[in-house]
Amino acid sequence: MKSFCFNDKYLSQIPALQQLIALRFKYLPPEQAVVERQGKFSNVLLEEFLRKQLKEINHIQYRGREYLFSEENVQTAIQKLKNITWDGPHKTNEAVYDLLTLGTALEQSVEDDTKSFTLRYIDWKNWDNNIFHVTAEFRVERARSDEIARPDIVIFVNGIPFAVIECKSPTIEVAQAVSQCIRNQQDEYIPKLFSFVQLVMGVNKNAAMYATAGTARKFWGVWQEMRDRAKDVEASVNNKIQSKVKDTLFFR
Repeated sequence: MKSFCFNDKYLSQIPALQQLIALRFKYLPPEQAVVERQGKFSNVLLEEFLRKQLKEINHIQYRGREYLFSEENVQTAIQKLKNITWDGPHKTNEAVYDLLTLGTALEQSVEDDTKSFTLRYIDWKNWDNNIFHVTAEFRVERARSDEIARPDIVIFVNGIPFAVIECKSPTIEVAQAVSQCIRNQQDEYIPKLFSFVQLVMGVNKNAAMYATAGTARKFWGVWQEMRDRAKDVEASVNNKIQSKVKDTLFFR
């Protein structure tokens, strides 16, 4: 992992990255994230990962046989996602959401028969078939400007940005992270990134708030951890001990 200059913000950023890595997200160094976007800060998709996954998770079932989607159709699917018409933050995000959940219908000739087949961006039935990445300081070119914005953490599924997390030091209220996240969604900042993002979060070391993209400040939720109750922990431990004893007796 890249070495960060130490300051208070990283007291929340680094633990968040560590937690995501523990959850099987692969860490993508910032410089590699740029390479995966063909060096274009205006491009927010990790296109090579996306192309690979579209080929991996999509197969055409036809008359008892399996076929691959053509390279042309895979590229068409990527372009459909990239070229969503901007219609304001909410409607644009909704259009992307429909593509991600429903997939896209593409015509292809199979055994001299041309039919329409659905290509999926995400394998919702077999979650392990997808790939998960996380990166820090994700550089995105601002709209109508040469300036760069850097969301603290961006999470990707199959190369598509799904979540953005803004991190603050323990001495700064989470509300400031929320405000920064909302600001970044505005027209003059990096709305294109949030066309794809489904979850946004603001965190410091001690608290967190979350929402969907485009949510007004007053509707953000407070993240609450479920506390382990002593009785539940004791019952779980006892069940595991009893199970271990039974297994030991059975294999004797």
